[in-house]
Amino acid sequence: MSKKNFYIICAFLLTAILSIVAFFILYKLHPEDNGWVEQKIEKKDIIPSFIRIQKNQCSLEKKEVNITLITDSKYIIPTATSMYSAIKNKCQSSTYNFYIITENITKEDAEFLLKLKDLAKDTVNITLIPKEEPNLPFKNMERFIRYKVGMHKIFLPDVLKDLNKVIYMDGDTIVLKDLSSLYDINIDDVYASVAKDGIYYRFLEEMKEIGLDKRGYYFNSGVMLYNLDLQRKDKIVEKLIEYVNTNKDFYGDQDALNIVFGDKLKLMSYRYNCISTFFEEDDLNFLSRYHGETLPLQTFYIYENSTIIHYAGDKPWADNYKPVYLKELWFRYYNEVLAL
Repeated sequence: MSKKNFYIICAFLLTAILSIVAFFILYKLHPEDNGWVEQKIEKKDIIPSFIRIQKNQCSLEKKEVNITLITDSKYIIPTATSMYSAIKNKCQSSTYNFYIITENITKEDAEFLLKLKDLAKDTVNITLIPKEEPNLPFKNMERFIRYKVGMHKIFLPDVLKDLNKVIYMDGDTIVLKDLSSLYDINIDDVYASVAKDGIYYRFLEEMKEIGLDKRGYYFNSGVMLYNLDLQRKDKIVEKLIEYVNTNKDFYGDQDALNIVFGDKLKLMSYRYNCISTFFEEDDLNFLSRYHGETLPLQTFYIYENSTIIHYAGDKPWADNYKPVYLKELWFRYYNEVLAL
């Protein structure tokens, strides 16, 4: 081999070695230039702009689910929106029996609610139950008197006297999945199945004042699975009325239910009563410990994988409501309801 060819081969090999070394140096110093790393970052950090409805795990077994909501004329549209989302996202094998307790609604309001049955005539039943304002000393509620229509909750065992259990939902909810799994929770020995509320850890002194510090949680009454039979047997309605008559400045039905139900409760997953207020504002590692469940690292996926989103606190129809994707979720169903 001539010296010229030898030097050419050496130069070629040296260039190749230097290129390989330079590649690894650049890769190490600038990992963001590598496509695989970009993909990892994208999956972790880039959040979709809207909630995607997850597919139900439906069985062929036919199931009946009893559901109750409470509304007056001011809350007809949110209530209808909640019902609509539940019907749209249920399994075909599930029959939903809605019992809507109404206070001072118009004939047009009633017709609007009843029209939702047409979405699934064979598997949706809607019964409207007109009621007058309960005969209670509402002045005792003081700061929380705006929640007085919710006091119908304490009378559910008497109003729904032919049912043994029922799912109660507030009207500011959106249902993303079939409700059979919630309805199937065994509550034979408890008054209700409920989800924890962040009010507990935010107001520990108040929890001590009402005697709930030892229980270790305060539940939210916006979504509950009610054991109506056991509540009737133990005369819970009478005890709730007594609480309302003898206490002041309490947080609507929620304080009364928390105290009267005591320890006779079963905790449900936050997924059945997912309150954005707390997941947006509080540390997710802390919330994992509080709920006893490992939460997704991004709040978006907490909501997307939940069964019921509960817009407690700020409402999605408020101009400044955030996060935007939860606002869009509510308006998605709201717009479809108005188009019926």
